[in-house]
Amino acid sequence: MIEILLSATAIAIHAGAVLSLLLYERRQPSATLAWVLALIFLPFVGLFLFFLVGRPASRRIAGRYAEVVERVEKALEAHAFRAKATGREPTDLDPREDSLLRLTQRLSSTPSSHCNHTEMLVDGRATYTSMAEAVAGARHHVHVEFYIIQPDETGQRMRELLVEKAEQGVQVRVLCDAVGSGNLPADFWAALHAAGGQSGWFRPVAKILTRLPFRDRIDFRNHRKIVITDGRIGFTGGINVGKEYLGLDPALGEWRDTHVRIEGPAVLGLQKVFVEDWLAATDELLADESLFPDPDDDCGTDHVQVVDSGPDRVWSPIEQAFAHAFALSRDRLWITSPYFVPSVPVESALTAAALRGVDVRLLVPLRPDKGFVMMAAESYFPNLLRAGVKIFQYERGFVHAKTLVVDDWLATIGSANMDIRSFHLNYELDAFLFGEEPASQLAEQFERDLASARPLTAVSSKIHRRLLRAGARMLSPLL
Repeated sequence: MIEILLSATAIAIHAGAVLSLLLYERRQPSATLAWVLALIFLPFVGLFLFFLVGRPASRRIAGRYAEVVERVEKALEAHAFRAKATGREPTDLDPREDSLLRLTQRLSSTPSSHCNHTEMLVDGRATYTSMAEAVAGARHHVHVEFYIIQPDETGQRMRELLVEKAEQGVQVRVLCDAVGSGNLPADFWAALHAAGGQSGWFRPVAKILTRLPFRDRIDFRNHRKIVITDGRIGFTGGINVGKEYLGLDPALGEWRDTHVRIEGPAVLGLQKVFVEDWLAATDELLADESLFPDPDDDCGTDHVQVVDSGPDRVWSPIEQAFAHAFALSRDRLWITSPYFVPSVPVESALTAAALRGVDVRLLVPLRPDKGFVMMAAESYFPNLLRAGVKIFQYERGFVHAKTLVVDDWLATIGSANMDIRSFHLNYELDAFLFGEEPASQLAEQFERDLASARPLTAVSSKIHRRLLRAGARMLSPLL
């Protein structure tokens, strides 16, 4: 009798999981199908994973983070946050720019802003130097947020600088993702705490999960990279903290990456995102007005939109913004992404741009650090090549930059890869830089990178490669 009841209970739970997927999943039909297949053919493992990271987990996490965003919005109303973060409104917007901004301002939690000064930073050494200078000059606070901080010499140097600032009385807060920074020992931040600084972990998990070889496939991670000093200087992009980002990992060789330094009201957008993430991780609301100072009037003339995205959103802001920017493109569409597993809307917009004659170029690594993900990427290449997309493979080490150039009016630099995981499963942040100058600078760097790349004209037709690509493609919604 007991065995019958247990069997009936298991069947009911299993059926409930399948019904939950069919009734409530509204984002990716392919992801729904992948979960259904896992539940059917791997019933016990699939059920465990479903309740661990599937729809119940995503709804729970989304609800929690939505509350965080609402609390921060209410707290910042008292400081006229939106007026400060917007700055002077531009009057001569390109119609395409205006169209994209109307979308991003509906989807992002931060407003766009004029009067910024931006500087593109190429590779780790230039980025770390610029960050160190900004941190050394901080007088009130330093906020640091990374997906990966390694306990190697690079991470230790950053810690020493932060400890020094905390000892000077500067407020120092460091936020790490619990999975991405899982190599950090428990006492890594002890010296910072002793000096008066603070640290937090974003969504802690069981320590054993941080030792798994596929730990980067764990869902709902904070993939953002943010540094803010005094609410006036900010950094974001693709670079984490570790020796590999300096090209010192012999397994990967030279590391090509891109970051951006921002000065002006857009930094307050970065600050708001940090405050939200800090609240989610530590339950401490940073609502002091001194964290949101009035921007200087003469910072610059660059127009910037900070676009934050995550699994808490009904619509994926970065995915929607990319797809719309692709649709608006006329002359060129140049993409750099280490991982390329596009969603249906992004793939369709990319294909349509190539078919109507836009110069679409995609730069990916020749030697990937995640082979199965590259197999999934290769499954998309044949159709893209047929449509006229030019695909290049970076040969000089590993390209990790996540950038986009659209015509002569848009450049983006950020943490989001051109993949489903970045669009729907992780917390990401991209800086959208409007205008001819940032687009020209990023286009020039893209062309320099192509000098170290080779064109891809076809993918292997060998049967085992085709089978591997087919399997990876089927699982791509979960990669």
